[in-house]
Amino acid sequence: MGSFDGRVAFITGAARGQGRTHAVALAREGADIVVSDFFGELDGIAYPMPGRTDLEQTVKLVEAEGRRCLAAEADVRDLDAFARASSSCGRRVRTH
Repeated sequence: MGSFDGRVAFITGAARGQGRTHAVALAREGADIVVSDFFGELDGIAYPMPGRTDLEQTVKLVEAEGRRCLAAEADVRDLDAFARASSSCGRRVRTH
């Protein structure tokens, strides 16, 4: 039993890097995971932004830990859209 059994973690920026690492670590501790990321380009960012395949890979890694994982494209700068995505995914992960 993990310290996050029965809980749902919502992780932004989960397509790669720290977000992906946190998603997998929390899954190992028993949490079901909702992941999100933004796939557009941002001014001033010189490196390639993540894509849907990056987020899909995060889902596969979480599921490999035996946990449920839902993904949503969501931009935390758009609070209304982000709230809709997080609410929808949170309900879905609890009912599956």
